[in-house]
Amino acid sequence: MQQQPRGNETGRAEQSSASMGTYMLDLLNAFEKGMAAEAAPFNLTPLEFNLLRICVEKSECTATQLAEVLPVDASRVSRLVSGLVDRRLLRRRRLRNDRRIVMLRASEAGGELTSHLQLRMQRYYAKLAKGLSDREMRQFASSSLKIIANYEAMERT
Repeated sequence: MQQQPRGNETGRAEQSSASMGTYMLDLLNAFEKGMAAEAAPFNLTPLEFNLLRICVEKSECTATQLAEVLPVDASRVSRLVSGLVDRRLLRRRRLRNDRRIVMLRASEAGGELTSHLQLRMQRYYAKLAKGLSDREMRQFASSSLKIIANYEAMERT
C-alpha cells in the first residue's frame, strides 16, 4: 500500500511536478541545440537528422510512419523527405503490389552520414552526462521511461 505524503512532503511533490516542465524544456533545449550544432556542418537540421535516423533504424518506412513519430505534420514530413531525396540522402520506392505506397530508405550516403552523426551525438551526450554516476543515469532512464509510459497511456485514452 502506497503512503500518502505528509505535511510538507505534499508541497514538495507539487512543486517538483510543477518544475518538471521547466526541467524538461531546459533538457530538450540542451539536446536540440547540441544536435543542431553537430548537424549544421553537414547542412542538416535536427529534424532531418532524426528523420534519417528513423529510416536507418527501421530499414524502410513510409512518410505516414515518420509523421507519427516526428513532432511535425504530414505535409512537413513530405517537404523534409523531398529535400533529403534531392540531396540523395534518402530514396523512395513504390511497392509493386500497391503503387500508392511509397517506402523510404536511407541511401548509402544517408546511412553513412547518419552513423557519423550518431557517433558525434553520443560524444555530445557523454559531455552532458559528465559527473553523473551510473546509479544516477539508471535513475534518469527509469524516470524518463515512466514519464514516456504515462504520456503513451494518456494518448490512448
